[in-house]
Amino acid sequence: MLQFEGKQIPTTLAEIAAPGRTALLIWDLENAIAPNAFNYSELVPNLKKLAATARAAGVPVFYSVQTNYSVHEEAAPWIRVRMKRGNASDPHALAAKEKDDPHGREIVEGLKPEAGDTVFQKRRPDAFIGTDLDLMLRSRGVRAIVIGGVATEGGVEGTARTGRNLGYDMVVLKDGSGSRSRENHDLAIKLMERMFLDLATCEEVGAVWRR
Repeated sequence: MLQFEGKQIPTTLAEIAAPGRTALLIWDLENAIAPNAFNYSELVPNLKKLAATARAAGVPVFYSVQTNYSVHEEAAPWIRVRMKRGNASDPHALAAKEKDDPHGREIVEGLKPEAGDTVFQKRRPDAFIGTDLDLMLRSRGVRAIVIGGVATEGGVEGTARTGRNLGYDMVVLKDGSGSRSRENHDLAIKLMERMFLDLATCEEVGAVWRR
């Protein structure tokens, strides 16, 4: 641990992800999103094992759940995004097909939250936009976040960037993140490496928490 101007600067994964300063964030592992990942069958067991290790080490576990605005409430830029995703030329077509899907917002089987875990709702592919996550983390003394989930190029990367901008050490799980597209996943991982975000495997982080 480096000492500089009264600050402690961790330089190794063991220092960055030490249990007393770290939280695990499992991103959008819900029925409507996660099963679409190309590597879904690998993600769930990897994250399940790591979450169990986190709980045993006293590392708090957080789950995000996407809760969309209705088309009628949504901001114009996101209506355009949803039109592109839905291959629609008219927002009225989106509104006509819209329906509530409680099952889609449930965390997938095999990775359900347990007692003591925190589940929070969010509207955007960034855990800090419009949520109390920053407040919840700081109230627990969390200084580092280990994040994995779906999609790598969406909320995982977006949250990693914002988290670092807010002063958190961010560790992205290379084999605990996924996307509909292997190409998008690989590109996002490569870009985050080039932007000097910390990346690790689930086993590498788990080894730190088992010490």
